[in-house]
Amino acid sequence: MTILLNVILPVFLVGGCGYLVGRAAKAEPVVLTRVIFYLLGPALIFRSIYTSTVTLANALEIAGYVLIVQGVMFAISRLVGRLRRWDDDTQAAGSLTMLFANCANYGLPVMLFAFGEQGFAFGIIYVLISGMSQAILGIGVASWRKGASWKRAVTQILRVPYIYAFLLAILLRTTSVKLPVSLFRTVDLLAEAAIPGQLLMLGLQLSRVRFHHFGLDPLLLSVLKLTIPPFLGWAVTSLMGIGGLLQAVLIAEASMPSAVNSLILATHFRRKPELAAATVFISTLLSLGTITLLLTILR
Repeated sequence: MTILLNVILPVFLVGGCGYLVGRAAKAEPVVLTRVIFYLLGPALIFRSIYTSTVTLANALEIAGYVLIVQGVMFAISRLVGRLRRWDDDTQAAGSLTMLFANCANYGLPVMLFAFGEQGFAFGIIYVLISGMSQAILGIGVASWRKGASWKRAVTQILRVPYIYAFLLAILLRTTSVKLPVSLFRTVDLLAEAAIPGQLLMLGLQLSRVRFHHFGLDPLLLSVLKLTIPPFLGWAVTSLMGIGGLLQAVLIAEASMPSAVNSLILATHFRRKPELAAATVFISTLLSLGTITLLLTILR
């Protein structure tokens, strides 16, 4: 009950505020999304890496873990699609929602509240690697029939400001260069606004989901998305020899509900966006119980 009240409930309440505003005012999340994407998010990443004690070895372990988990989830999504005899569009939407977890605007606040600053720093690395995977694998899955090229994938990656914030923070750390106090405080203020901004954005995005698209497939995808990753994450981290706080963070991040970016990609490439939207909505609601139980075990 303590986990629910002190860790999960604050996340849902802030997201719920965004949901209510989206439903009542018909607010569009475009402006807020761009502010977070180009300003608040990079500031948060820069501050977290610049002030963290995450080692290169930890970063490599996280990268290996993310690639393995996403590879297995993709294979499972393809198997489910064959058993359910999905068409190509349904298969693409199903794979997107199974592949990517909402490890950023949902996962990061949970990591901070549940595991503190060090756990949050591990979560930042997870989000960066997962984001790169979404830029490459996600676009590939969403647009494969349209003939996506490596050039286009690289261009998409280079447009992500998070990468530059990450590289700049690494450069300053390795060269022992310290930011002026005034500049660091500016970055710090922007970073402090990132998490509530991300939660409000999640609520705004979910407010656009309509209930008439719900059915067996989104429910099946939601259940699989929330139940397989905890066991898969435990198995992979155990095989890799990862334990302690890092293991807990990796398992928790992989077990988050389907990512809003899955819905964005499915909508942009017209690959059954109604299936993706329903899956994101259902998995987010169900995660109130599953993430609470998981954090209780991990802590």
